[in-house]
Amino acid sequence: MHWEKIRMGYQILVVDDNDINLLLIEKILQMEGYEVTLANSGQEAMTHFGNHFDMAILDVMMPDMDGFELCRSLRKSDTNANIPILLLTALSGENERKLAKTAGANAILSKPFDMENFKKRVAEFLA
Repeated sequence: MHWEKIRMGYQILVVDDNDINLLLIEKILQMEGYEVTLANSGQEAMTHFGNHFDMAILDVMMPDMDGFELCRSLRKSDTNANIPILLLTALSGENERKLAKTAGANAILSKPFDMENFKKRVAEFLA
């Protein structure tokens, strides 16, 4: 109970073009006590850049604007430039890890991800 109280109030932006993934991540984060804002595209996510977030979780493979580009845009945002960014991807090669680092991401997790590891990573970033 004490841990849950600490987490309350953290705002997390989650961006994924797959509605099922979006809702699954939302449910996991809400069960952990986080407040979640969802966007199903990079363009939609950018409409939320004026809001303060404590963390962003971005899918890499999205049409129009991929997660790397969105990550770079977040790093340029006045409000959210310094928040932790976790990228999620079905691609798990060394090239993706380099691109994630270059884009400014703090970490990258491969899909499908282990739910306990995912929750642990989020908690570490917000500790």
